[in-house]
Amino acid sequence: MNSDREARKESPFLAPIANGRYNSFMGIRTKINWNVFGIFALVIVGFIVAGFLVSPKAETDDGHPLNIFFWVMAGMFLLSNLAILAWSQLSNRRRERIEATWFDAQAEILEISETGTYINNQPKLRFRFSVNSPFHPYCEVVHKQVIPLTALAQYQVGKIITVKVNPDDPQDIMIV
Repeated sequence: MNSDREARKESPFLAPIANGRYNSFMGIRTKINWNVFGIFALVIVGFIVAGFLVSPKAETDDGHPLNIFFWVMAGMFLLSNLAILAWSQLSNRRRERIEATWFDAQAEILEISETGTYINNQPKLRFRFSVNSPFHPYCEVVHKQVIPLTALAQYQVGKIITVKVNPDDPQDIMIV
């Protein structure tokens, strides 16, 4: 088991997090590409400026005022960007809460199967684990999680992996 843990640490697909541990999924933070947001900011400013520069009598093809159309488009771009920022912040806070309050446990993979769902071309897999945690009695857990294609080889039936377990519900786990 130690050699398995050492192999995970040397994997080029895993990024180190602040405490030096290598987590394959939970350690991945949602990062914002500020260059893309800068481009969208220019588009938003362009729509606002265009709304002021266009003649008040100008209309769209369907007869609506063109300046109002530009301002509505600016608002839609702004709201969508704010929604993406809010989602990334909430997602990161959830990961931080799980890392801080859930505890590590060892889980043996009893079964792996495909669910048929792909998210961003990454398969969502159904795992059946036997979880041995220090705070809950032994239990079998069925868990579904999206696994990157580059990490699929790490998960084989019979292998023991580390999972995070919710202290309030031993059936609620996350692969780390």
